[in-house]
Amino acid sequence: MIKSKFTRELFLKLSFLGIFFCSQLHAQIKITTPVERAVYQRGIDGRSQISIAGTYSQLIDKVEVRAVAVIPGQGIDTDWAVLQSNPSGGVFLGTVTLLGGWYSLQVRASYKNAVVASDVIPRFGVGEVFIIAGQSNGQGLRGTLTKGAEDDRVNYINNYDNTSNSISDPPAPTFAKLTSDANIAPRGQTSWCWGVLGDLLAQRLNVPILFINTAWEGTSVRNWAQSAKGEQTYNVYGGFLYAEKMPYENLRLSISHYANQLGVRSILWIQGEADNLPGRMSKEEYINHLTYIIDLAKISINKRIRWVISRTSLTSEGYGPIIGQAVIDAQNEVLSNPFFPVFPGPNTDQIGPDSRPDGTHFSTPGVSNLQVLDDVANAFFRTFTESNFFAEVMPITPAPVPSISVACNSSNNGITFTLPEGYSSYSWNNSSSTSRTLTVTSPGVYRATMRDADGNVVLSPIVNASEGIRPQRPVIVPGGELQACPESLLELSASGGPHLYRWFKDGETASAGEGVKFSPSVSGSYTVMSQNVFGCTSELSSQVSLIVRDPIAQPDVSTSGPFSVQASVPGENQIQSYEWRRDGQPSSQRGDIE
Repeated sequence: MIKSKFTRELFLKLSFLGIFFCSQLHAQIKITTPVERAVYQRGIDGRSQISIAGTYSQLIDKVEVRAVAVIPGQGIDTDWAVLQSNPSGGVFLGTVTLLGGWYSLQVRASYKNAVVASDVIPRFGVGEVFIIAGQSNGQGLRGTLTKGAEDDRVNYINNYDNTSNSISDPPAPTFAKLTSDANIAPRGQTSWCWGVLGDLLAQRLNVPILFINTAWEGTSVRNWAQSAKGEQTYNVYGGFLYAEKMPYENLRLSISHYANQLGVRSILWIQGEADNLPGRMSKEEYINHLTYIIDLAKISINKRIRWVISRTSLTSEGYGPIIGQAVIDAQNEVLSNPFFPVFPGPNTDQIGPDSRPDGTHFSTPGVSNLQVLDDVANAFFRTFTESNFFAEVMPITPAPVPSISVACNSSNNGITFTLPEGYSSYSWNNSSSTSRTLTVTSPGVYRATMRDADGNVVLSPIVNASEGIRPQRPVIVPGGELQACPESLLELSASGGPHLYRWFKDGETASAGEGVKFSPSVSGSYTVMSQNVFGCTSELSSQVSLIVRDPIAQPDVSTSGPFSVQASVPGENQIQSYEWRRDGQPSSQRGDIE
């Protein structure tokens, strides 16, 4: 047992180093799902079933997996277990069930009980995932002094985009530690209060935390509802028109993509300031807009996500701090409806009402107001108790990664990918095809995006065909014309990658084995062909001719004069030289007479 933290970390670093060099040496297997620092939502029982996928390019017959806590106590180590036996097509896929924790993920590939390749993801986790929605006191303000997370387990998606306002599918998520200047995808600015909240939750729950931020500064709840309906919607402060389907589309995309692939515990709604002040919005209108987007979010993905509704309305706009009672009453009424998937969040109006730099925001650029941001984080933290929130709020758990079949086509010039049936749509990263099958003839890295009937998105495993569709024509080493004795051990080797090799003698199969090396025993013309993991075969190599000479009989020795002896060999063997020995010692004589 590795007892000390220092010893454990040193052991893990050395293990990673060994696996790294092994992987670099073979460079034949790679984990593609999960990616580093990804966090998957744990279920209500504290566990999650995680899909493990990857690529390989050499002969293997088994892939094994294990998870090791990065630091002792931050997860439950697993033993090596078979992830998939006899994978095919250069892709492996399986699942592993893990308790909440912060893990390194290790895979190793074997062939005939010998480990031939390995790879590692140094950090990924099973923990808690939150989506943030609302306006600037949820989004954060760029240039504001904030605290990043101190705990390594607090993460965010860093595919940030606040300029293009794209309604297209977001790219596959990448992850990073939540630093103070982090832009939390798709639109969050700085760590705001979320880095501190992440630290508090990670320490108490002992699991990693992930934040996704869709909040949008200056937005009214009306903007969210109207954009969800596909209507034009205008900013209440500047009167400008929001981009198509924004701000709601950022939330919908985050739910259908990230929440479906990673899982999610809840949506944190912190909004109301834009709907404050007399005459701006009635209680009834706020209720109608908020309940509409809550219902739509559920209907559009056919999954029940709980919304944590904060009581938020405080603003000033030159009038001094004003609480919007109509907004607070509307939020409370939504929370009181037992049929809505909601949970009461903190009352943020009570946090630093007289110490907000502009009367509205918890902090602003150029003003250090870390204490108020800490207070906001602690207010959410007190809401998220283990006895009620984590025990009562049922999370969405990750969707499984679908399988993919990969095989060489009948013309031996392309690879055909086949995805499972049952999805409403299919699209490919390197093709305009929308079919569940795709044949490619050009090298590349391929992946499909698939939608179920409710619009939820999953990504297929990656297929790496960047080294080519067919193997290169092998070359036999040594080449040319060879001669060998029957008792000698001549070995032919084929140049090329770690493929399956078929050897031929005079055009007929001599060995259908997988070896890159072959030991012929009879005369003939030899060629070789290689086959990659997709099943595509190379051209035949140039031939190598081998002559295996007949065995030489034992020579007879007789006298040929008073001071000489003569050697002779029965039969028609053409003896080129003789080596004489006298009393067991070599003689300088090389002829047939000594």
